[in-house]
Amino acid sequence: MLRRRSFWIAAAAVAYTAFAALRASGGHGPAWLALLGLPALLALGLRWVERPPRGEDRIEPAARSAAAVCLTGAAMLAAARSGPTGLALIALGNLGAAAASMAALVGLARIAGLGGLLEPPPSTRRLDAAAFASLFWTVAVALPAVSAAAPERAADLDPLLVHYATSAASLGSLTVMLVAIARVRIARRLELGVADRVEAALLLSATALAVGLAAAFVGVAAPESILPVTSAVAAVCVAFCTVAADAAQVSRALRRTLALAALATPPALLAVYAVHEAPRGDLGLRGAPASSVGVAVFGACALCALAGLAAPALARRFAPEGARWLGAFDAATRAAMNPEPEAALEAALSALRDASDAGTAGQAPPALYLLSPPERVTVDRAGYAHTAPAEVPARLIELAQLEPERVLRVEAAEAVEVRRPEVRPLLAWLAERDIGVVALVNDAEGPIGALAIPRGRRASPMTLEEVCGLRAVADRLGAVISVSAMLSGSRGREVAARREAEERAREVSRLERAVAQGAGRFRAIAALLSRPARAAAYSPAARAALEQLERLGEAGGPVTLLTAPGIDAVAWGAVVHLSSARAGGPLAIVDGAAPVPEGFAQAFAQARGASAGPAGGAGPAGAEGAPPALALWRDPDSSPIEAAKGGTLLILDAQALPAEVQSYLGAALPDDVRLVVAVPQTVDALVATGQMSERLGDRLGDRAVALPSLSSRAEDLRALALDHLARIGVRLRGRPFGLDLRALQAVLDHPWPGNDAEMGAVLLRAALVAKGDVIGERDLAAIGFAPQPEPSSQGGAARSEPRRARRRRAEKAG
Repeated sequence: MLRRRSFWIAAAAVAYTAFAALRASGGHGPAWLALLGLPALLALGLRWVERPPRGEDRIEPAARSAAAVCLTGAAMLAAARSGPTGLALIALGNLGAAAASMAALVGLARIAGLGGLLEPPPSTRRLDAAAFASLFWTVAVALPAVSAAAPERAADLDPLLVHYATSAASLGSLTVMLVAIARVRIARRLELGVADRVEAALLLSATALAVGLAAAFVGVAAPESILPVTSAVAAVCVAFCTVAADAAQVSRALRRTLALAALATPPALLAVYAVHEAPRGDLGLRGAPASSVGVAVFGACALCALAGLAAPALARRFAPEGARWLGAFDAATRAAMNPEPEAALEAALSALRDASDAGTAGQAPPALYLLSPPERVTVDRAGYAHTAPAEVPARLIELAQLEPERVLRVEAAEAVEVRRPEVRPLLAWLAERDIGVVALVNDAEGPIGALAIPRGRRASPMTLEEVCGLRAVADRLGAVISVSAMLSGSRGREVAARREAEERAREVSRLERAVAQGAGRFRAIAALLSRPARAAAYSPAARAALEQLERLGEAGGPVTLLTAPGIDAVAWGAVVHLSSARAGGPLAIVDGAAPVPEGFAQAFAQARGASAGPAGGAGPAGAEGAPPALALWRDPDSSPIEAAKGGTLLILDAQALPAEVQSYLGAALPDDVRLVVAVPQTVDALVATGQMSERLGDRLGDRAVALPSLSSRAEDLRALALDHLARIGVRLRGRPFGLDLRALQAVLDHPWPGNDAEMGAVLLRAALVAKGDVIGERDLAAIGFAPQPEPSSQGGAARSEPRRARRRRAEKAG
């Protein structure tokens, strides 16, 4: 609100008027309150007439803008009246009253209906009333403005002309407003919501005019002072009725206001007259006790308080049809709360029957028409339900579905039968059964019936408040019928449902076993792959890496493995997979260095009946000219992402993937796929050098773990070497190999720059040339592997210090 230019324009106009009043009063009086308080009150009012931030807005923007102008004009009038009487302030006040009156007439012409069969006549949208009212106010604003701006030219004018012009403009605009409201009421009396708003505006305006004339008559204030205020108050009431969110709430507020005004206005005016007309003394009336004025005011306040207590009872008398149907709808809604469906239905229809004219002059009772099976349900005077075959025209259901609140009224259909011939057969059907209104009864799937209320001796159209009450009854009956249908059909379906449940249980058990077996296979494969990482993890570096990977695996999200050359990243990636909630899912491994992963490329080719191209050459052609690698990743039959659904996707050398594949991974990876990548450098460094896509880098984030090299795992070298030899020996000779002490010393002294790959290759070659089951230093020398000689220089000694430290840690671990 405070950021809108329209608010600051309106606030500036009000503040200018208040400042003029403050200057005219010499800096004293209530003008200070107007200058400080009216802009704040205007901000609250303009915020109230704004469009709601959520939900559907059925108020036209023009009506909201007119209401904002009306509030601004009323605030200008109040600011002008806070100062002494002067021509300039009279002109500003009349300008505010004129803006309020004409804006209210504009908003009246822009009242929006709720739709349905009825459409607003074009005549009700004309702005001729606002133009006609502007003629009155032009004179009332121009006379004091000219007199204040050029007093020498207006010297010959009678000062009373300004007062006469103000009074005449106020009465004229009020008369035009009442006539315009009456015209809209006559033309749109059948439109739901519009009739309620217009009737409220008419009665509130008439009440304001009556109170203003009474106040002028008893001499509370001069007519030229009270009538512009009356005009502004009536305009604000009209603006409130046009932009109120709930038209039914307007009707309820109107009834309370009229009841309170009818009871409280006479004693209040009488007290004001007594106080105003009595000759005043220092403290009270001359020649009378000093407390006479206080007694009159106290008595008026007591009478007004009693009127406030009696107002709700009188407000119910002002309700449509004497609140007969409103009370019946409330009673029917409460009766339908019965937990027994049949009893709830009978009680609701009985409550509606009590309010209708059923049994009088052959009037039909309220009825509930069901669509499947086609039946008509009524209740007699004793409250017993009767069911008879009956069908509802399909066209009636269609029309009611399009009406506001899904309620079709006979008076609305009668108003359009001339230009819509398809309505005439429906009117004949309704008239034959003396139905005045039909409300659709729906369940979760659509219409299941219709609640018909008899027309009886009712002459006035239904109001929106009554329609909303009927809608509540129909919705509750829809729930009752749904419950009844479910209870009646449950017995017949019980045996079949039980049999089907048993079959489903057996199928679920079979599927659970299959899923458990599949999850067990996935876990076994992942555990086998993770064995090299867990086989010898005694060193602090290895334990820290394992704990960090397990913690990240439990937390979820992508993980980056910073891998030095030769480190087995698959084993460490399998550790992450086994630690996650997706451990029972698949572990799909992709080598980013291969342009097209071979296994997935074969699936891609088989899905199209062609053989896959070589990994390094032209693969399968992508759709719409897409590169082969990107087409493979996008294809649901061959995509590694699809293969990893519910599990983990491990990508080795992710920086080697094509750029478009990296971008696709960063943008399109689903939530049910865990991403683990192995890269030689940090993600930031790869993105900075252009080796990795920014999308993939953003996806990976900073959840990186540096895998320990063998040079930092001195405590693990002995166990790693023996593990390698055990697996190599079993594969080659059926029994594990051993390692003598001198050969072990050589293994411990070697820095292993090639890490796991170098150690595995060295031990495999040594096993191939070994004659026995124990590999010695001679076998290592045979393949060209020997411990490096320890330099004797100081620099060499310094360089060999890490080697001796590794040997000491290995001896402690062994």
